[in-house]
Amino acid sequence: MKNKNKSGSSPIIAFFCSLKLTIFLLITLAAVSIIGTIIPQNEFKEQYLRFYQESTYGIMKMLGVLDMYHSWWFRGILILFTINLIVCSFKHFPRIWKFFKSPVTVLSDSFLATLSLDWKSRISAKNIAKDKSYGDFLAEKLSAFWSGSWLQTKKEGNFGEELHFFAQRGLWSRMGVYLVHLSIIIIFIGGIVGSHFGLKAFVNIPEGDKTSIVYTRNDERTPVDLGFTVECQAFHVEFYDSGAPKEYTSDLVILEDGKEKARKRIEVNHPLSYHGYTFYQSSYGSAGGVVTLQMHDQKTGKVYPLSLSIGRQGTLPTGDGWIQAAQYETNYMNLGPAVRLVMPASGDRMIQFWIFKKYPGFDRQNRKGERDFVLEDVSQRNYTGLQVTKDPGVWIVWFGCFIMVFGLFIAFFISHRRLWVRLCPDPEKPERYQLTAGGSANKNKPGFEKEFEHFTSFLEEQLKGKK
Repeated sequence: MKNKNKSGSSPIIAFFCSLKLTIFLLITLAAVSIIGTIIPQNEFKEQYLRFYQESTYGIMKMLGVLDMYHSWWFRGILILFTINLIVCSFKHFPRIWKFFKSPVTVLSDSFLATLSLDWKSRISAKNIAKDKSYGDFLAEKLSAFWSGSWLQTKKEGNFGEELHFFAQRGLWSRMGVYLVHLSIIIIFIGGIVGSHFGLKAFVNIPEGDKTSIVYTRNDERTPVDLGFTVECQAFHVEFYDSGAPKEYTSDLVILEDGKEKARKRIEVNHPLSYHGYTFYQSSYGSAGGVVTLQMHDQKTGKVYPLSLSIGRQGTLPTGDGWIQAAQYETNYMNLGPAVRLVMPASGDRMIQFWIFKKYPGFDRQNRKGERDFVLEDVSQRNYTGLQVTKDPGVWIVWFGCFIMVFGLFIAFFISHRRLWVRLCPDPEKPERYQLTAGGSANKNKPGFEKEFEHFTSFLEEQLKGKK
C-alpha cells in the first residue's frame, strides 16, 4: 500500500497523468517557442557574432538554443508530453467506455434522481388494459419522435411489471477529447520525423549553371546530394525608383538522367517542389559580369575602349598599369548604375573611385586626373539564392491537424443526449399507471431543455389520445 496513492494508482502513473505536469509542459513549450522566435535558428556563426560575444555564442550552441527544434531536450519535451497524454487518456477511458459497452437502459428511481431533467404523468389503468400492446404503441410513437433505435426493457418492479425505453444521440461526442489527444500525438510524431529525417539547406546557382549539391544551413555547410540536377536558366529582378528590389524570380528546371522532369518560375512564397524537396526563392546577388568602359587620356586626347570582368584586374590600354572593377551597384546612392574602380597611385598607395552611367563626365570633373573613365554598359550575371527544405513528416502533421479539427468539432458542437421513458404501476393508486421520462446531455444543456420540453409535450399528446 505504500507505493499507491489515494486513487489507487502507482506513483509513476500518478506522475505521468498529473495535470500539473501537463500545465508545466505546455508553459515550457510556449516559452521555448518564444525563445525560438526571438533567437534566429540555424544561422551561420558570423551572423550570431554580430550580436553576441564569442563566449555567449559557444554557450548558446552548447545548450542547443541555436537549433533547439532539433535538440535532444526539445524532443524529450515532446516525448514526455506524448506520454502524459497517453497515460491520461488510458486512465479516464474506462469511464467513457461504459457509455458504449454498458449504457443505463433502466430508469430506476435512484438513477432518475441523478438526472438534470425529469417529468411524470399518470394514465388510467383501464386505458392500459384496453390496449394490451400499449408498449408497442408507445415504442412506435417514440421512434417517430426521436429517430433511431429505442431499447425496450421489461422488468418486474415492486408494484408489477415495468416497461423501460431508452434512446441516445451523439454518443461518439464522448470520444472527441480522445481524438484531440490522438491528433496532438500524431502532430508530435510528424514533428519528430521531420526534425530527424528532414533537411534545411541552401544553394546559390548562377544564371545558366546547374547543380545537384546543396549545403546544410550550419557552420559545417555539409554537402547533400539531391539525386537530381537543378538548373537556373534565367534570373529576373525589378527595382523600385529608390533602388530597392521590387520583385525577383528564377526560372528553374529539374533534370534527372538528362531529361527534364519539372519546370517553374519561382518567386517569393511560390516555390518549386520535386521528390519531397521544396525550393524557395530566398535571395540573389552578383555572380560577376563584364563592365564596358572608355578611358580618356587627357595628354594625348585619345579614347581607349576597355572591358573588365567584375572583381578581376585588367591591364590599362596604354600598358603602364592595371585597373580593377571591384564592385557594381545597380543604383548607387540613387544615382543609377555605378562601378567602383581601383587602380594604383604613386608608391604603394591605391585609389578607388566611382563612375556613373548616367553621368559620363563625373570622373573627369571629380578627380581631374590625367585619365578619366566613362561607364558605358554592364553585362551582369546574377545568382539565385535558394532555400531547400525536405520534411517527410509534414503529411503526418497535416493528418494530425485534420483529426484535431474533426475532434474539436465533435467535442464542442455535438452533445451526447439521452432519453428514458418508464411505464409502471402507480405506487399510490393501483388503478393508475405512471409514465415517467428523464433526460441528460453533457453539453448545450439549455438547448436540450427545450428539446426535452418538446418531448414531454409530445408524451402528453399521446396520453390524451389514449384517454
